[in-house]
Amino acid sequence: MAHRVNVMLDNELWEELKQVPTGERSRVVNDAIAEWLKARRRAGVARKMDALRARMPTVSARDIAAWLREDRMRTR
Repeated sequence: MAHRVNVMLDNELWEELKQVPTGERSRVVNDAIAEWLKARRRAGVARKMDALRARMPTVSARDIAAWLREDRMRTR
């Protein structure tokens, strides 16, 4: 379901958007907002992961490789 909204655009942005055919403008704006929201969500998740990483102890590459080998042997 689509929703009609009113937004204010800067003159410079409006001049650029006028170059897009009238029937495609809503799709262009919708796609741009969707991409912006996706990037915002990813940034939020990255911040949460960084916070978790800061609280976790450091693990050596050797330990990680051993855990992976154990896990692979268990799933066979």
